[in-house]
Amino acid sequence: MEWLWLALKWLTIAAAVSPIFLGIGWVVVEGFILPSRIPREEIEAMADDVMRNHPSDPEEWALMEEHAAWHRSQNFEQGKWRRVRKLISRRILRGDRPHAV
Repeated sequence: MEWLWLALKWLTIAAAVSPIFLGIGWVVVEGFILPSRIPREEIEAMADDVMRNHPSDPEEWALMEEHAAWHRSQNFEQGKWRRVRKLISRRILRGDRPHAV
């Protein structure tokens, strides 16, 4: 009978923490895994547009978009803009200009 109470206790704990683990898992999938599946060409095109339309500080503009997506709780958009911002940052460090369309 003691094993029944022990099993019931662990099932109760598992039921209590499962929403937490599901939430964390959802954020990881939507914020990191799905944005990594966006084709590189699409990210490069977005970076080109940002660098062309905001030449004074394209990295700051991409950061604002990423931050705005965070405020709207749009994890996928935040992850997408994170990739765009990182690409822009790498381009700025190399001294690249936007690619011609």
